[in-house]
Amino acid sequence: MPDFKLLGPTEVLDGDGHSRTPGGPKLRQVLALLALNAGKVVSVDVLVTELWGEVTRKSEIKTLQTHIYHLRRALGGGLVDTRAPGYTLRADPGRVDALIFPRLVDRAAEHRQAGDHRAAELVLRDALAMWTGPALADVRLGPVLAPYATALHERRLRAQEMHMDARISLGLHGEVIEELRMLVAAHPLNENFHAQLITALSGNGRRTDARRAYEGLRALLHTELGVAPSFAISDLHARSNKGKEIRR
Repeated sequence: MPDFKLLGPTEVLDGDGHSRTPGGPKLRQVLALLALNAGKVVSVDVLVTELWGEVTRKSEIKTLQTHIYHLRRALGGGLVDTRAPGYTLRADPGRVDALIFPRLVDRAAEHRQAGDHRAAELVLRDALAMWTGPALADVRLGPVLAPYATALHERRLRAQEMHMDARISLGLHGEVIEELRMLVAAHPLNENFHAQLITALSGNGRRTDARRAYEGLRALLHTELGVAPSFAISDLHARSNKGKEIRR
């Protein structure tokens, strides 16, 4: 059974590790939509909407059939079935990284809820390692696929926040500082990453740097949004200044 990778550039690997990735942009769109719904029927109407918009003409349905033909040839193994009212990819959802990832994040959340930060950290590490770039990085995102990509991006951000929290809870303050600086740079308006950076710096004995991190956030929010930091992060900053233990 092939592995389907969508958390980055599209890739399909057969059981021997050989690539069976389709080359055309439309084929990748069809593949992505079928893989994200592995084992389920994706209707012709949904596929046509993704590829060409909401207007359905006979010529577009015929072109879709041609794309399905070429996708079948690329994948081999009879993986794409015709099943009314559309098509289905006969693939194990456990071999589609974009379907595995949310399950791992949910499992990590359960470990976190139970107070098992070590288990949560290990699961999240494995989950985040699945990403090789933006979700569906080389796929044109039509009106159906775009929400999938957005949801995966948001889930990844949440997983990164959870991973940092787990490592901070394990006392790995010094280990996460540089990663948090990169996350803050990539997502400057995400207050959670700023709060985690302040916590890590303070926990590592770098209270001056923690204060600078807070002041940088305050200036950024004032300039970009005309607002002040939230009460939670202001309270975090105050406790850091007083040398109190910070828990998130």
